[in-house]
Amino acid sequence: MKKPAKIEPDGNSMLLRASAKRLFESLMEQTTDRIYIKDKKSRFISCSQALADMHGFKNRHDLEGMTDFDLFTKEHAQQAYEDEQEILRTEKPIINKIEKETWEDKHITWVSSTKAPLYLKSGKLAGIIGISRDVTNEKIAQERLAKSEQRLREQNEVMRSDYESAQNVQSVMIPGRVPQIKHLEIAHLWKPMTLVGGDIINFPRNPSNRLLFFMGDVCGHGVTAAFYTVLIKYLTAHSAEVYNDDPRDFLDSVNKGITGRINNGFVTGLAGHFEARREDGSRNLIVSHAGHRQVLVYRKENYSVELIDLPNSTVMGIPGTTASKANTIDLHIGDRFFAFTDGIIEASDLEGNEFGNKRMMDRIKALAGKPIQETIDTLYEEVSAFTQSPNQQDDITILAFELT
Repeated sequence: MKKPAKIEPDGNSMLLRASAKRLFESLMEQTTDRIYIKDKKSRFISCSQALADMHGFKNRHDLEGMTDFDLFTKEHAQQAYEDEQEILRTEKPIINKIEKETWEDKHITWVSSTKAPLYLKSGKLAGIIGISRDVTNEKIAQERLAKSEQRLREQNEVMRSDYESAQNVQSVMIPGRVPQIKHLEIAHLWKPMTLVGGDIINFPRNPSNRLLFFMGDVCGHGVTAAFYTVLIKYLTAHSAEVYNDDPRDFLDSVNKGITGRINNGFVTGLAGHFEARREDGSRNLIVSHAGHRQVLVYRKENYSVELIDLPNSTVMGIPGTTASKANTIDLHIGDRFFAFTDGIIEASDLEGNEFGNKRMMDRIKALAGKPIQETIDTLYEEVSAFTQSPNQQDDITILAFELT
């Protein structure tokens, strides 16, 4: 390979080489960095004009012979002195150390300092050379960010604590008191998507002392939806105090209390009661709904499952809406009634296929030999397995009755 031609230095280059001292002086006068050279006693031998300006000196040579003790408080000066003496002892540099500078007027600045041992041409250790760059603004920004992050962590901790408290309250509130009724088994499952949810079941007391039930689903998830379940719990209890054996009036009363109080949302609901048991053990279940139209009935006589579409209605929380007219479902000994929120039938597998009514009906039929509570518990487990996901996609609630 041919060697590149050697370029001879021109006159300007030779002049610059001959003026190394002047180049150094020019650097010290024009750089914005705080450059300094100190002897073994940490006295300034030379420094940049930027360093002199920072300390209020017009001429950088005015600092020569001074130490940090002449410029800073003892707190900073002592630390700087000890660092420099350690460099001289070990001959190891300090690279980009963040230093706190404390001044006589009490204000504080921060610098990033690099200090290294300085040797004579003979190799003898003569002192140190250092460069300091002001990082006060960056340090303040970092401290503000750290404080902001700390506040955020504290707020998150408060939110987590509040979230757990809400979970504890909701787990007691839903379903609350579950009546004990002869010849009637009651089963329920309430699984919010997160710690708290927007589904609700309750059995409000009423003047006729009937088994009155309500199941609702607040639009949305999480804490906001959970707050509304508290309101609904109160409204259902209040409306039940004047229950007239018509679940439609009951739902309309709850709707009146909800309307205008749920921002950009709505509630679906299903309510009903059991009439007195007849001699053959059968009973009528009277139900009405508001946007919660479908229920399932397992018939023991012929081992079949019916999907019952209740009369049309509208959801609650929207002005001018009403619940469906009351509907009578005749149940016999061994029959089972299932009501559920849409979180179970809309649960999807990895390909987007929903669990659906058909699959749910088949599973209810297949699980008919199990106790009714075990039936809905197993059904929930099968839905979870169907989705193949550790994360539940929606709140899931099931309410079931069996005549015995």
